[in-house]
Amino acid sequence: MKRLIIIICVLIFSVLTFSIRFELKIPEFDKENAVLDIYTFEHESKIEITVVFWDEDYPNPFIDFIYDIYRLFKWGRLYDIETFFVTDSSAIFEDDYANSSSYFQTENLHNYKEIPFDDFQKDGDNIVIYVSTWNHMFSNKPLPNTEYISYLSNNSTGTRNEVEKIYSWKKNKNLKFAFYLSLLVVLLGILTIFFKIKNKNAVILKTLTTFACLLIALFNTTGFEFLIVGGLFFGMLGDIFLEFKEKFLYGMLSFLIGHIFYSIGFSLKFGMPNIFVFLLVYIVLLILYFGILFKNTGDLKIPILVYVLAIGTMFSFSFSPVFKEVYYLRFLLPLAGGLFVLSDLLLAISMFVKDFKYSEVIILGSYFTSQLIIALSTIF
Repeated sequence: MKRLIIIICVLIFSVLTFSIRFELKIPEFDKENAVLDIYTFEHESKIEITVVFWDEDYPNPFIDFIYDIYRLFKWGRLYDIETFFVTDSSAIFEDDYANSSSYFQTENLHNYKEIPFDDFQKDGDNIVIYVSTWNHMFSNKPLPNTEYISYLSNNSTGTRNEVEKIYSWKKNKNLKFAFYLSLLVVLLGILTIFFKIKNKNAVILKTLTTFACLLIALFNTTGFEFLIVGGLFFGMLGDIFLEFKEKFLYGMLSFLIGHIFYSIGFSLKFGMPNIFVFLLVYIVLLILYFGILFKNTGDLKIPILVYVLAIGTMFSFSFSPVFKEVYYLRFLLPLAGGLFVLSDLLLAISMFVKDFKYSEVIILGSYFTSQLIIALSTIF
């Protein structure tokens, strides 16, 4: 009989709590740091609700930069994750409540507060919880003269610890592997550039740098993201061929195939950018090609023109996250595409027009950065 009573109480609690719907509101001016996902998990006497935000921005831009680095190493993520609990009659904010008058205040944050449901505002049948500060503290009261964007919980389930294992490189073995490999890419890239400046053979170091990028993508990819792995593989082949002048055409062909893989992969993962992006990119690249390279490329005029169109297509598709509003990649992936174009343009100028000072530093530095960002795009 005692067990039956406990079961009935648990069922009644579940019905009561799940019949309560929450609506999370974040100020419209901070929509760039919007809600990525909301997770729920039912405990015996309460429900745990964990909210994942894309990011949080300290009011001072310089401090925010330092703060992001601190967060990346302390918690292993740039995402902001906040958790509160729900009983049958109240919401409990253990360390993330702030009854603020300004969204940008930096004091009196991370407070404990238990608030009965009757003290919340309602939107129809939904209990409204407001995000009241830049680091996403919660409140039952709105900020004055503020427009809000609303979010409702979906079907994602998990505890705070389980959510951390998804988003933190410290708790996710694949992300941890990617983090350390990224540091290895930087180290190998610096060594490659150093040896190239000294006019020493660096084909092994250069290949290992791209191979480390390939491993990052390989261990964080699913489905059609393997096309990005394919692009990195052909880039690695191109790195080997370009170390030998007589193999230049093979290197260019390898990178061309890689750009085709990238273009298809970006399109399937992020969709199509605006048609005007293609037009603008093609026009700029063709002007650069015919204005700088065309008269100096001899018998390679047509092959290089085809390559220009291929890298232009990849560069255009790198803008896809902008239109899909993929938070971290909307700037990073176009940057990667642009750095790839810059690297190849400067390489062509160095080979066919005139070599210039610090060419190896700029060409390889922009190329390795581009490949690293493209590899990391499989994570987001």
